[in-house]
Amino acid sequence: MNTKFFTSIATIFFLLCSSTASICLEKEYITEEDIWTSNINDKAINIKVTDIAINNTSIELDEVYNASAIITVDVKNNGLNDIELANLDVYPYQGSLATKYFVSTYKDEISGFIGNLKSGESKTLKMGVTLHNTKEPIRLEFSDIEDIRNTTIVKTIDIK
Repeated sequence: MNTKFFTSIATIFFLLCSSTASICLEKEYITEEDIWTSNINDKAINIKVTDIAINNTSIELDEVYNASAIITVDVKNNGLNDIELANLDVYPYQGSLATKYFVSTYKDEISGFIGNLKSGESKTLKMGVTLHNTKEPIRLEFSDIEDIRNTTIVKTIDIK
């Protein structure tokens, strides 16, 4: 009799503990403030174009382009958390035509949007952009895939 009584009490106690754990997983207890997909704010990532070098020889990626440019940028992480540089997308345009973005390497050192950036750290990066011509300005559209607002920053670079 005592064994059945203690088994029943243990079973009821186990069920109460299990139901308490499942209550905290119900949808009504999860609010938007509890889930963070991105902590990036408007001033977390600072991108500054510092130099542009035009190469007037044609380049072929998926089609033939008349020229290319190597653009040097300084990227600084002003946020509290580390950022993955691969999450920064770059969409280059010249006029209304899209161009291609490519990463250049030098002596096996990757110098494009690859790697991570710790809080307060800055890096100088280089990227290649194909050009349809050397007269129209280059328009770069930067976006962060972790940004929940899908903000796009546009920088226009005049070719001289």
